[in-house]
Amino acid sequence: MRSLRVLFYFGLVGLCAGAPPAQAQEGAFAFEIRGGASLPVSSFRSGEEGWAGEMREGASFDMGFTFPAPGPFGILLGFGQRRFSCEGQLCVQGGDWISTGFDVALRLVIGRSRVRPWLKGGLHTHRLEGTVLGDAGEANDTRSDGGAGFEAGGGVLIAIGERTSLSPGLRYGWAEVPFPTRSDLRLRYMVADLGLVVGF
Repeated sequence: MRSLRVLFYFGLVGLCAGAPPAQAQEGAFAFEIRGGASLPVSSFRSGEEGWAGEMREGASFDMGFTFPAPGPFGILLGFGQRRFSCEGQLCVQGGDWISTGFDVALRLVIGRSRVRPWLKGGLHTHRLEGTVLGDAGEANDTRSDGGAGFEAGGGVLIAIGERTSLSPGLRYGWAEVPFPTRSDLRLRYMVADLGLVVGF
């Protein structure tokens, strides 16, 4: 395992050394696609009775466009999906909670080197769907009324082309999601993912 880590770091250094110089953002307009994992940091919670269960990790997917803002800033408009496997008394065995939503965020890119740190924060909406067990043990499809929260985090842009970068990152998300027949659900989670950013 240690030798694999060493090879990874040497490969990353070599990739960065052979890459061309980068801009702060990838261009006047950029497309980004990301994939990784959604990692809950708490169980399902609410201020009232009605939720009982544990969230586990699942897949995460994002795509979006970055538009220029003054200086090293960019405005991100995007779409994302977070999946959480669900266990315990709440969910049907093997069931997932699927949160689908939109992003409006501000991204700060620091520096113009081949490896540039970035910070991002903004609004992320949630449309949460899942199959829960009723009092009699029956399976009921459940969908939220909507919901909104925030995501904030950072990572690095690693230039691999004139306007193309790899972008590993880590973000923290929190939200309160209302349901029509249950109390609001509190979401707390991390997203660890890797992105490909292409500028135009």
